[in-house]
Amino acid sequence: MSGESRREWKTSERAQDATKGWQVGAVLLVTLLIFTAFVWVTWKQLQGRERHLNPEGPSEPPALKQPEINLVDTAPFPLDTRAYEETNAQQERLHGYGWVDRDAGVVRMPIEWGIERVVGGARRDGGSP
Repeated sequence: MSGESRREWKTSERAQDATKGWQVGAVLLVTLLIFTAFVWVTWKQLQGRERHLNPEGPSEPPALKQPEINLVDTAPFPLDTRAYEETNAQQERLHGYGWVDRDAGVVRMPIEWGIERVVGGARRDGGSP
């Protein structure tokens, strides 16, 4: 490091024809004013066109509770729960008590008990093996 020479860096002088900040601001302000004027003129044209096309003013939308609006069926459809009801009935038959044949004295018991009795070797008439 001792053998290195020290260089001094100098910044260059500003050019005389450099753009000044107020010039940039003025261009941006004029651009914003032109854009605002364009948006305002366009909005006024659209309002005039709307008044020309619909002189009575905006129309009221039809009632939403009607069963049909413009050939579209809007009535809510009922939820189909038949599959759930059938599953619940099957579960009740599997896990509940009930009569199979009342005259013959045959009853339905929960399937868990039936499986335990069959695996344990119980006889059909209720006696033990």
